Amino acid sequence: MLLCPICQSPLTLTNKQWACVNRHSFDVAKEGYVNLLAVQHKRSKNPGDNADMIQARQQFMHGGHYQFLADAICAQLGEVNANTLLDLGCGEGYFTEAMFASLKPAQLFAIDISKAAVRLAAKRQPEINYLVASNHRIPLPEQSVDVAVRVMAPSQLSELQRLIKPGGHLLIVRPGARHLYQLKQQIYQDVRLHDEQADELEGFQIQEQRKVGAELTLDQAAMGQLASMTPFAWRKTDKLKEALQSKTSFEMSAAFVLDWYQRD
Repeated sequence: MLLCPICQSPLTLTNKQWACVNRHSFDVAKEGYVNLLAVQHKRSKNPGDNADMIQARQQFMHGGHYQFLADAICAQLGEVNANTLLDLGCGEGYFTEAMFASLKPAQLFAIDISKAAVRLAAKRQPEINYLVASNHRIPLPEQSVDVAVRVMAPSQLSELQRLIKPGGHLLIVRPGARHLYQLKQQIYQDVRLHDEQADELEGFQIQEQRKVGAELTLDQAAMGQLASMTPFAWRKTDKLKEALQSKTSFEMSAAFVLDWYQRD
């Protein structure tokens, strides 16, 4: 099912190497993933989250703090038949693994632009088809996906329209109104709430919107991981640094919105 990221021809696997008729070839890494992010499509040498953010995310996620969200995602996806499932922006694979274990799809493709994140994910779950690729240039053929999932990641509408089968589904998970409100208070003078209104997507109909959340109590280590795994890692203020060093317990709101769409 894979396409060449350079010429969009089908790829064939031979001796741990994917190749197309135009002789573009891509090796399968020892961890089991394949890098289909063409050099000319990169905006930097190592795009995506850096190693520190990925490590922090893995530690935080495997602490079970977002288990409630993984359960909600799997419950929503369990309402339909997802033979071919696509995880867009899979990161280090926490939610991907939950979907694989719960839904047991015939094929699960998980992509992320961060090579370091995909390498880490593929080490733990070699049965999943992990790809280094961009959400804006997904190396899969037209109408090949039953369900696509996007958890706190960007994507391009034209790619979703191209990939998802008629009658297929799209799940978008995004921040709820007060997501990480207490953390944002340590960074911004005026904290704005996230908009919970679902986007109108051409070619898709919104079927349902669910809101899930939890009030977390985090120790110092978990709070440091949370602050380091989000985009807030680039905006650590003196106030936040002092709080991370001086406090041993933190109250944190985790809130998410699940928008469930169906392809026309």
